[in-house]
Amino acid sequence: MNTRKSLLALSLLAASTLAHADYSFKNVSVNWLDWSDRTTQQSGKKDFAYLEAEGGMGGKWGELYGFFDLENPGKGNGGTDSKDRRFTTKVVGRYNMTEIGGVPVQLYGHIYDTRGNGGTVNGQNFAHFFTENRVLGLGTDLSFGKLNIKPFFGVHNQLDSFGTGSGYNGFMTGYVLLYPFQAFGQNMMITQWHETEFNRQDKFIGAYKSGDNPRVGQNGAIALWWTPVKEVITGIQYRYADQKLGSTAYQNAVIYSVKYNF
Repeated sequence: MNTRKSLLALSLLAASTLAHADYSFKNVSVNWLDWSDRTTQQSGKKDFAYLEAEGGMGGKWGELYGFFDLENPGKGNGGTDSKDRRFTTKVVGRYNMTEIGGVPVQLYGHIYDTRGNGGTVNGQNFAHFFTENRVLGLGTDLSFGKLNIKPFFGVHNQLDSFGTGSGYNGFMTGYVLLYPFQAFGQNMMITQWHETEFNRQDKFIGAYKSGDNPRVGQNGAIALWWTPVKEVITGIQYRYADQKLGSTAYQNAVIYSVKYNF
């Protein structure tokens, strides 16, 4: 199933389940990603702004979550200044199949797709690029007081435009963590998402062959959020990656965000 059909199917599923959702949320945000000096020196990456639309819903059946990012929105559609414009979409689904000892067992799946104009991999230039990661496996939903952790484990399938085609690319495991709290009478929240890829296949390793452990990659972010009023959320995130994002070096950045809730 190609990307458009996959996302369309998930969109239709979201529309059909919205009426049965116990909760739902949606927001738009403006964000600025500031790479560390070491990261820009090692990888040549540039700081950038991005706009994001985000939403989710959940109920007894499970939950759906997704976002769409427009990176470097000020870049044009042609010429050299369009090179850094990128589009990123992620959709995550969890379906509650059963419970074991009161712990839910979920069917888990996600699609992550990023694409843009221009790119260089292993010295080869590409006029356009895209990479899509698909994961299908199992997950659960654990709560310890206010702390909520949602782990998953699945088979990783990858598709890209860098001459490697598509196919099995090992496994992925990870989690999403949420911890809401109050400080000085203000609503705050700590969140984290983390993904670990392992047993990556030779044809997908590419630029990572020179790394210490090219078959394993780490990717994630940890954030502190403040909700001064119901409609507005501000936050600061620490973004990190190792053996990921086209580089064998450890990469890190700070992301500044302002969200508007509908």
